[in-house]
Amino acid sequence: MTTVNSTFTQECETEQDLRPGEMSVNESFIENESPPPYITFRKGVRSVIPAISDLQQEFKTLQSSLLNRLDSWFSKQETKFNTLLNDFDEIKTTLKFISDKYDDLDKRTHDVSKRVSRIEQQLKSTPVFEARISELETKLAEFEQKSRNCNIEISNLPEKRSENLIQILENIAKVIKQPISTKDIVTIHRVPHMNPKISRPKNVIVKFFNQATRDNFVSAARLSKGITTEQINMHGAVQNIYINEHLTIQSKNLFRQTREAAKQNGYRFVWIKRGTVLVRASETSAIFAIRREQDILSKIKPKDTK
Repeated sequence: MTTVNSTFTQECETEQDLRPGEMSVNESFIENESPPPYITFRKGVRSVIPAISDLQQEFKTLQSSLLNRLDSWFSKQETKFNTLLNDFDEIKTTLKFISDKYDDLDKRTHDVSKRVSRIEQQLKSTPVFEARISELETKLAEFEQKSRNCNIEISNLPEKRSENLIQILENIAKVIKQPISTKDIVTIHRVPHMNPKISRPKNVIVKFFNQATRDNFVSAARLSKGITTEQINMHGAVQNIYINEHLTIQSKNLFRQTREAAKQNGYRFVWIKRGTVLVRASETSAIFAIRREQDILSKIKPKDTK
């Protein structure tokens, strides 16, 4: 092998700085020194170096792209998260508002309930209030009944399509021998039952021009001792027809309760006159009026305890 002088130099400042067998090498020289011509790379090594460089560049580009995408994704998620936080804050505010309103409403309801309970307790514990309320209810019922003082109520009259109620009323007037004219009639019509399940014919309400005409008509009907559909030329099965003063629901209930109490206690006569319930124990006893339910208990008593 041919020996060539090496370009590497051995430098020693002093012999004391080197140990036996060591030499000094200038590192900067080695870094800048190109390989000598007698040193060759293996086949294919030089062609790999550019490929590695390209691969490194692609990796850096991919890395940068991924980082940008991650930054963008995190930025979007942060925006969404902030939006959710804002929405949550709004929901919290709304819920607090509703809660406050509910608490206020609950407090007011509780206060009103306490006031109502206090008033009810006062009404129950104060006889004066009870008497006053009863008096007002009686006056209201009397006023409503007086508004019907010119009316009669005909019940159990069969219904016919295209019926002429005025003609039927005139036929009834002939039967009871109490003639009337159309001038005496203000209105005439049927009214539905309060209970729709009732299958009986709707009652007929007649409003006369004045109370005297009404009273005379009712008196004549009572004296006739009953009227039937046959007597007024109505076809079909014979039905009894009933004519009474037009009473309010309260008056009807009071009349029914009075009749039951009178029957239990041996009173013979109970009737209605001008909207007032009248009672008489016998032909020779005094007549008294029942205006409220309390009167039934206080006035209708067994004959041996009167």
